[in-house]
Amino acid sequence: MTERFAIFGHPVAHSLSPVLHAANFASLGIDAAYAKMDVPPEDLAGALAAAVADGCRGLNITVPHKQAIMPLLSRIAPSAARAGAVNVVEFLPGGRTVGHNTDVDGFFADLDAHGISVSGRRVALAGCGGAGSALARGFAERGIASLAILNRSFEKAAALARELSATGADVSACPFPPSAPEAAETVLAADIAVNATVVGLKPDDPSAFAPGSFRPGQTVYDIVPVAHETATCRAARAAGAAAMDGRGMLLRQAALAFRIWTGRDADIDAMSAALARAGLSG
Repeated sequence: MTERFAIFGHPVAHSLSPVLHAANFASLGIDAAYAKMDVPPEDLAGALAAAVADGCRGLNITVPHKQAIMPLLSRIAPSAARAGAVNVVEFLPGGRTVGHNTDVDGFFADLDAHGISVSGRRVALAGCGGAGSALARGFAERGIASLAILNRSFEKAAALARELSATGADVSACPFPPSAPEAAETVLAADIAVNATVVGLKPDDPSAFAPGSFRPGQTVYDIVPVAHETATCRAARAAGAAAMDGRGMLLRQAALAFRIWTGRDADIDAMSAALARAGLSG
């Protein structure tokens, strides 16, 4: 019987997760299908209930559902509780569901693979939705020198900054339209700048950060995993910064999700090759 997996998002057409998982299933000889499910926020509870009823083996969760799905689940695993967001749902017997987070470990594993340490570094992070808030918590746990959270809703960024500052980390909030001088100066001063917003999902999206935000010696990480080079990465490279797209994070979080669902190790090489065929730049 074909095992069923899916990703819930809105929008979700851009997702490369089906490419990754299909290649992994084929390599490991697993009879499985992975579907993209465009789920508007008001339909999330119904879509989750339908997945349970249909015998789904596992879900990935992407924007805008990573936080909204948490109260709908039977249990929240420690990884998701620490991150404050869910990107993987595990299905257990009896219709029980468990929310996990593999974004944080996937992101930092990719930085480690590129020889990039965050300890003692100044970090600017744009966005504090599901992925952004999870990464902010991850940075705060890893000995950074400072973390500036930039978000269009300043109050949301300030609340997250207060929460993380209580742990002893040096965390501040910054107003963010990207064009604001304070935002550009904050990013320019950072050693590591991360785009955790949805800017970049569309090929014609501008850079998530304003011109003049980048410099040589920086690492700029755009977590948007799409089959085109984002304007953020182009602008960073043009300014002499080292730019990374979301490929490594996507690969590593997907492999961790597969282990949660099946207890097996994923074929990372097969997944990476599938992404290369899809045209995702690295």
